[in-house]
Amino acid sequence: MTPLSHYQQDGANNQAKAVLCFFQGFTIEESWNAETKKYDAEPKVARWENCREQGYIVSLCSKDRLRQLNIAFFEHRNSDSICAIKWEQVSMNSITIDTAKFEDQCYNDKWDVSQSFGYGQVSEMASWITAQFSEFWAASLKEKDQILQV
Repeated sequence: MTPLSHYQQDGANNQAKAVLCFFQGFTIEESWNAETKKYDAEPKVARWENCREQGYIVSLCSKDRLRQLNIAFFEHRNSDSICAIKWEQVSMNSITIDTAKFEDQCYNDKWDVSQSFGYGQVSEMASWITAQFSEFWAASLKEKDQILQV
């Protein structure tokens, strides 16, 4: 057996790990594909490393793969808050703090986050992240339908 202090140690903060646990059961119901019998929306996860801000980044491509929503979440370096930054950027590989192109969408400084919850409010953060990806998927489908109607 592994000592509890060594189990599931990937470097992420415990609050970020808890958010990820809540978020892992998430599906975007609107993306159900009856033909393939699976969800078309498949969020991808990677580690987010920014000095003391250790968490995860979750990315989701639109169905046409022209857009990608990215949400990184972590415990803020100057507080116990669990924070998230949200921006659009398409990338084939996991986005890191070094490759992120925020372009004034967020994170102009360490306080410019997209959402923040107090210490321990990990289920609230997971719910917020879920809502952001669901809204993104629905909006990208509407845009595609509008383009096809023109």
